[in-house]
Amino acid sequence: MWGRSIGTNVRYNYIYNFCSFFGVAALWVLYLTHRGMSLVEVGLLESIFHISSFIFEVPSGALADRLRYRTVLILGRICAIVSSFILIFAHDFIWFAVGFIVSAWSYNLNSGTNEALVYESLRNLKQARKYIKVSANINAIYEFTDTLGIFVAGWFVNVYFEGVYWIQIGISLLAILSVMMMVEPEKLERKTEKVTGYFAILKSAAVFLKENAQLRFLMFFLALFQGIAATYYFYFQSFMDGHGFKGIQISLLMIVSAVFQIIGAKISPTIEKKIGQVRLIKYFSILLCLLLILSFVNQLAMLLGCFIAMNTLVAISAPIFSNYFNKLIPSSSRATLLSVSSMMFSVTMILLFPLTGWMIEKLSFTLSFGVMGSMAAVLLIGFPQLTKNR
Repeated sequence: MWGRSIGTNVRYNYIYNFCSFFGVAALWVLYLTHRGMSLVEVGLLESIFHISSFIFEVPSGALADRLRYRTVLILGRICAIVSSFILIFAHDFIWFAVGFIVSAWSYNLNSGTNEALVYESLRNLKQARKYIKVSANINAIYEFTDTLGIFVAGWFVNVYFEGVYWIQIGISLLAILSVMMMVEPEKLERKTEKVTGYFAILKSAAVFLKENAQLRFLMFFLALFQGIAATYYFYFQSFMDGHGFKGIQISLLMIVSAVFQIIGAKISPTIEKKIGQVRLIKYFSILLCLLLILSFVNQLAMLLGCFIAMNTLVAISAPIFSNYFNKLIPSSSRATLLSVSSMMFSVTMILLFPLTGWMIEKLSFTLSFGVMGSMAAVLLIGFPQLTKNR
């Protein structure tokens, strides 16, 4: 059961994802506000996180392509441990910022690298066609563990909030153990490609991305789509806190949302197969605009429904776009180019998160996202060729 071979990589990767994405620290907006940070400071910290991610994202992917996927994943979990220690003992904005920078590195070292390891493992086994199903399983695990962690965190909100980061330290150690049980997959295309140097990998990835308009568009769309949804998700925590939700109530909402997200992740291969890429992008755009505009209604039940629906859309999109990307990307630059997608997401969050925090403080949660949805709808109507021509 616990043997090491390339054929067991997917199984151990499931364990790794369970440990890495256990969302016990996902209520960080509440954590920071309870520690005295304003929403503007929270927005600035999120921007610092994504600026750090932007700077280090692509280099971390190139590092994985140059070295070993497993080594980079282990380094990522070490950064998660260090970040948790900092956030436990930090008492001012500067130290929280340092903790977020190191946390960004932990995400950088995982993003792209983990997908690349799974995809290359399946290619080694001549089973690449199974990737979208494996990716759907990974995203279902992510949704389940993220929500399970939030449920656990809900019990700590009013008791010992710092305890969530002690749990994260322990679970990160288990993630390192699962990586050690994997086998490094062979990068098959390296037998014919001579791109092995760090800077040569960066150059090759840049040239490939420049020449591949389809990949550029898909990455841009996903970054914008998930960036808006992530902003809604995080600021909704503050919205619930302002409406008197207790930690356990927030956790129960997350569980309900997770049920829909897991279902969405599992059926995503079927959705992609029946709808296709062009219509999928159009439908995702329309649904996102609609959910944001519904914020104007300012009814709690409606907003809770929008929150669940938006999270479900993100869960559906993740395995589908991951499959799109991996089909277009060569092995020699796989982690690097997948990191470019994460970098685009970081750019979106750098700009969007503090701006939205400022709007919420000046207006309100519902008005801010309603306006955002209206603007997105105008863009969608005014530029129909954006989805039609792609």
